[in-house]
Amino acid sequence: MFVRYIIAMTLAALAILFAIILGDYGPWYLSWFLGTGFMVLVAVSAGVLFEAQEDAAKAARRPGEPLDVSSAVDAPAPAQRPSR
Repeated sequence: MFVRYIIAMTLAALAILFAIILGDYGPWYLSWFLGTGFMVLVAVSAGVLFEAQEDAAKAARRPGEPLDVSSAVDAPAPAQRPSR
């Protein structure tokens, strides 16, 4: 328990020291850090959406038909198997 207290106090002291060093630049670095994280989340979600569209296009195409990602938007939903 005491070791956790010492670790927490050390981290708090380091945070205060960084805040003193950064001074007026702290908000700029915070917004840069949050903005970078947000852009990474947007890029990842776009990649997931692209993969989902690509998988839907593969499922919707007929054998021998070339793969067209834009056909996934107009493709009918795949037939569901009846549950047992």
